[in-house]
Amino acid sequence: TKDGGKTWECALDVDQAGINEVHLDPFNSKIIYACAHQRRRHVYTYLSGGPESTVYKTTDGGESWRKIDTGFPKSDLGRIALAISPVNPDVVYAMVEGYDKEHGGFYKSENRGESWNKQSDYYTSGNYYVELIPDPKNVDKVYSMDTWLHHTEDGGKTFKKTGEKSKHVDNHAMW
Repeated sequence: TKDGGKTWECALDVDQAGINEVHLDPFNSKIIYACAHQRRRHVYTYLSGGPESTVYKTTDGGESWRKIDTGFPKSDLGRIALAISPVNPDVVYAMVEGYDKEHGGFYKSENRGESWNKQSDYYTSGNYYVELIPDPKNVDKVYSMDTWLHHTEDGGKTFKKTGEKSKHVDNHAMW
């Protein structure tokens, strides 16, 4: 929309996938990231993944988009969670659901998503949690919503439970 929501036009259309996350760069409003997730959900099944699951980026406020997947596995991917560090917007994290640990994991970019480096095999179910929350002061600390809340303090190389006591499982939001 260019008129405050009165009219809309399609800015990004992915044939067999939907956009499950959109992130605006906190320091440059023309840079936007969008995660495409190819999936099928029925009462009797959940299929997460396909060739159209990837991350897109625009640097012109949505006029044109391109895939930014250099360093991701060259296989069908599932849901992708993204987080831009509020400390340093050059650092972008992605948790990529794969069909096994070789094809999924936790990735880090230090050039605004132009290339990715796998940090670890950590990822969680694309059907539920898959949300990353970067720490507002520490670029290397990122929280991951999951049955049990996890976090990394080394940019995704290792994850540990955050230490929840006397609460039920299932973390879908963080305050």
